[in-house]
Amino acid sequence: MKRRAIKEFVTFVPGINQTRAQKQFGLEEVNYYDQQSFEADYKHIEVYVENDIKLLLINDLSLNEGDVVINNSLQLATMVGKNNVGKVLPINFTKVEINNKQLDKRYFLFMFNVYKDVKRQKERELQGMGSVLKIPLRALGDITIPIVPLEEQKNIGKIYIETIKLQSKLNKYSDLIEQFTNSIIEGTLKERMIK
Repeated sequence: MKRRAIKEFVTFVPGINQTRAQKQFGLEEVNYYDQQSFEADYKHIEVYVENDIKLLLINDLSLNEGDVVINNSLQLATMVGKNNVGKVLPINFTKVEINNKQLDKRYFLFMFNVYKDVKRQKERELQGMGSVLKIPLRALGDITIPIVPLEEQKNIGKIYIETIKLQSKLNKYSDLIEQFTNSIIEGTLKERMIK
Protein backbone atom coordinates (compact mmCIF):
# COMPACT_ATOMS: atom_id res chain seq x y z
CA MET A 1 0.00 0.00 0.00
CA LYS A 2 1.50 3.31 -1.12
CA ARG A 3 1.49 6.40 1.06
CA ARG A 4 1.18 9.75 -0.66
CA ALA A 5 0.91 13.38 0.41
CA ILE A 6 -2.59 14.87 0.39
CA LYS A 7 -1.34 17.81 -1.72
CA GLU A 8 -0.96 15.42 -4.68
CA PHE A 9 -4.75 15.07 -4.77
CA VAL A 10 -6.24 18.28 -3.38
CA THR A 11 -6.03 22.06 -3.35
CA PHE A 12 -6.86 23.93 -0.15
CA VAL A 13 -8.89 27.15 -0.48
CA PRO A 14 -8.90 29.17 2.75
CA GLY A 15 -12.08 31.00 3.76
CA ILE A 16 -12.27 34.78 3.62
CA ASN A 17 -11.85 37.31 6.38
CA GLN A 18 -15.41 38.49 7.06
CA THR A 19 -14.56 42.17 7.62
CA ARG A 20 -12.40 42.30 4.48
CA ALA A 21 -15.13 40.58 2.46
CA GLN A 22 -17.62 43.28 3.34
CA LYS A 23 -15.18 45.96 2.12
CA GLN A 24 -13.87 44.02 -0.90
CA PHE A 25 -17.26 42.99 -2.28
CA GLY A 26 -19.24 45.93 -0.85
CA LEU A 27 -21.66 43.64 0.90
CA GLU A 28 -23.68 44.21 4.01
CA GLU A 29 -25.24 40.79 4.49
CA VAL A 30 -23.43 37.59 3.67
CA ASN A 31 -24.75 34.17 4.64
CA TYR A 32 -21.65 32.57 6.17
CA TYR A 33 -21.03 28.89 6.83
CA ASP A 34 -20.69 28.67 10.61
CA GLN A 35 -20.15 26.14 13.40
CA GLN A 36 -23.84 25.21 13.44
CA SER A 37 -23.75 24.59 9.66
CA PHE A 38 -20.67 22.39 10.10
CA GLU A 39 -22.28 20.38 12.94
CA ALA A 40 -25.42 19.77 10.88
CA ASP A 41 -23.36 18.59 7.90
CA TYR A 42 -21.01 16.51 10.05
CA LYS A 43 -23.87 14.73 11.81
CA HIS A 44 -25.99 14.60 8.62
CA ILE A 45 -28.85 16.47 10.29
CA GLU A 46 -31.57 17.81 8.01
CA VAL A 47 -32.35 21.39 9.00
CA TYR A 48 -35.35 23.45 7.86
CA VAL A 49 -34.19 26.42 5.79
CA GLU A 50 -36.39 29.33 4.75
CA ASN A 51 -36.64 29.69 0.98
CA ASP A 52 -36.30 33.48 0.92
CA ILE A 53 -32.64 33.49 1.96
CA LYS A 54 -30.68 35.38 -0.70
CA LEU A 55 -27.71 33.40 -1.92
CA LEU A 56 -24.62 35.34 -2.78
CA LEU A 57 -21.98 33.65 -4.86
CA ILE A 58 -18.45 34.84 -4.18
CA ASN A 59 -15.88 33.15 -6.43
CA ASP A 60 -14.74 29.76 -5.10
CA LEU A 61 -15.94 30.50 -1.57
CA SER A 62 -19.65 29.87 -2.14
CA LEU A 63 -20.38 26.28 -1.24
CA ASN A 64 -22.04 23.59 -3.32
CA GLU A 65 -23.59 20.36 -2.12
CA GLY A 66 -20.86 17.74 -1.74
CA ASP A 67 -17.99 20.22 -1.27
CA VAL A 68 -15.50 19.08 1.36
CA VAL A 69 -14.87 21.57 4.17
CA ILE A 70 -12.36 21.48 7.03
CA ASN A 71 -13.18 23.13 10.35
CA ASN A 72 -9.77 24.63 11.19
CA SER A 73 -10.31 24.73 14.95
CA LEU A 74 -11.73 21.20 15.29
CA GLN A 75 -9.44 19.69 12.64
CA LEU A 76 -12.39 17.72 11.25
CA ALA A 77 -13.79 17.60 7.73
CA THR A 78 -17.27 17.10 6.34
CA MET A 79 -19.24 17.34 3.11
CA VAL A 80 -21.60 20.26 2.63
CA GLY A 81 -25.26 19.29 2.67
CA LYS A 82 -28.06 20.80 0.58
CA ASN A 83 -29.11 23.12 3.41
CA ASN A 84 -25.78 24.96 3.28
CA VAL A 85 -25.47 25.44 -0.48
CA GLY A 86 -24.51 29.01 -1.39
CA LYS A 87 -23.13 29.92 2.01
CA VAL A 88 -19.77 31.67 2.02
CA LEU A 89 -16.77 30.13 3.72
CA PRO A 90 -15.28 32.33 6.48
CA ILE A 91 -11.63 32.29 7.53
CA ASN A 92 -12.03 29.59 10.20
CA PHE A 93 -12.86 27.00 7.52
CA THR A 94 -10.95 25.64 4.53
CA LYS A 95 -12.46 24.24 1.37
CA VAL A 96 -10.85 21.07 -0.02
CA GLU A 97 -10.96 20.79 -3.79
CA ILE A 98 -10.17 17.25 -4.91
CA ASN A 99 -8.31 17.55 -8.21
CA ASN A 100 -7.48 13.94 -8.81
CA LYS A 101 -9.83 11.10 -9.71
CA GLN A 102 -7.64 8.77 -7.63
CA LEU A 103 -9.10 10.04 -4.33
CA ASP A 104 -12.70 9.54 -3.18
CA LYS A 105 -14.21 12.38 -1.09
CA ARG A 106 -15.66 10.09 1.57
CA TYR A 107 -12.39 8.17 1.82
CA PHE A 108 -10.66 11.53 2.37
CA LEU A 109 -13.14 12.26 5.18
CA PHE A 110 -12.40 8.92 6.83
CA MET A 111 -8.65 9.43 6.55
CA PHE A 112 -8.76 13.02 7.79
CA ASN A 113 -11.23 12.49 10.66
CA VAL A 114 -10.60 8.97 11.94
CA TYR A 115 -7.44 7.30 10.67
CA LYS A 116 -5.05 7.19 13.66
CA ASP A 117 -1.85 7.81 11.72
CA VAL A 118 -3.32 10.96 10.14
CA LYS A 119 -4.54 12.12 13.56
CA ARG A 120 -0.98 11.80 14.88
CA GLN A 121 0.36 13.74 11.90
CA LYS A 122 -2.18 16.52 12.50
CA GLU A 123 -1.30 16.71 16.21
CA ARG A 124 2.39 17.18 15.38
CA GLU A 125 1.61 20.09 13.07
CA LEU A 126 -0.69 22.07 15.38
CA GLN A 127 0.40 25.66 15.91
CA GLY A 128 -0.99 28.61 17.83
CA MET A 129 -1.55 29.98 21.30
CA GLY A 130 -3.95 28.87 24.02
CA SER A 131 -6.95 26.80 23.09
CA VAL A 132 -7.04 27.84 19.43
CA LEU A 133 -4.57 25.61 17.63
CA LYS A 134 -4.54 25.29 13.84
CA ILE A 135 -2.57 23.47 11.18
CA PRO A 136 -1.02 25.65 8.46
CA LEU A 137 -2.20 24.82 4.91
CA ARG A 138 1.34 23.82 3.90
CA ALA A 139 1.45 21.25 6.70
CA LEU A 140 -2.04 19.95 5.79
CA GLY A 141 -0.80 19.24 2.29
CA ASP A 142 2.21 17.34 3.62
CA ILE A 143 0.07 14.85 5.57
CA THR A 144 0.44 11.42 4.01
CA ILE A 145 -2.36 8.89 3.58
CA PRO A 146 -2.43 5.31 2.33
CA ILE A 147 -3.81 5.03 -1.19
CA VAL A 148 -5.81 1.92 -1.99
CA PRO A 149 -7.68 1.21 -5.27
CA LEU A 150 -10.58 3.60 -5.94
CA GLU A 151 -13.29 0.94 -5.53
CA GLU A 152 -11.93 0.08 -2.09
CA GLN A 153 -11.81 3.79 -1.20
CA LYS A 154 -15.47 4.15 -2.17
CA ASN A 155 -16.45 1.18 0.00
CA ILE A 156 -14.49 2.48 3.00
CA GLY A 157 -15.95 5.97 2.53
CA LYS A 158 -19.51 4.66 2.23
CA ILE A 159 -19.15 2.57 5.41
CA TYR A 160 -17.71 5.59 7.26
CA ILE A 161 -20.56 7.92 6.24
CA GLU A 162 -23.24 5.32 7.05
CA THR A 163 -21.64 4.80 10.48
CA ILE A 164 -21.76 8.54 11.22
CA LYS A 165 -25.41 8.70 10.13
CA LEU A 166 -26.23 5.74 12.39
CA GLN A 167 -24.36 7.29 15.35
CA SER A 168 -26.28 10.53 14.86
CA LYS A 169 -29.63 8.68 14.88
CA LEU A 170 -28.63 6.64 17.93
CA ASN A 171 -27.66 9.82 19.80
CA LYS A 172 -31.01 11.38 18.90
CA TYR A 173 -32.89 8.28 20.09
CA SER A 174 -30.82 8.18 23.28
CA ASP A 175 -31.78 11.80 24.02
CA LEU A 176 -35.46 11.04 23.36
CA ILE A 177 -35.38 8.00 25.67
CA GLU A 178 -33.74 10.09 28.39
CA GLN A 179 -36.38 12.84 28.04
CA PHE A 180 -39.20 10.27 28.07
CA THR A 181 -37.81 8.48 31.14
CA ASN A 182 -37.29 11.76 33.01
CA SER A 183 -40.85 12.93 32.27
CA ILE A 184 -42.29 9.62 33.56
CA ILE A 185 -40.22 9.82 36.76
CA GLU A 186 -41.19 13.48 37.33
CA GLY A 187 -44.85 12.66 36.68
CA THR A 188 -44.72 9.81 39.20
CA LEU A 189 -43.11 12.07 41.81
CA LYS A 190 -45.74 14.78 41.28
CA GLU A 191 -48.55 12.23 41.75
CA ARG A 192 -47.00 11.05 45.03
CA MET A 193 -46.62 14.62 46.25
CA ILE A 194 -50.33 15.31 45.60
CA LYS A 195 -51.41 12.25 47.65
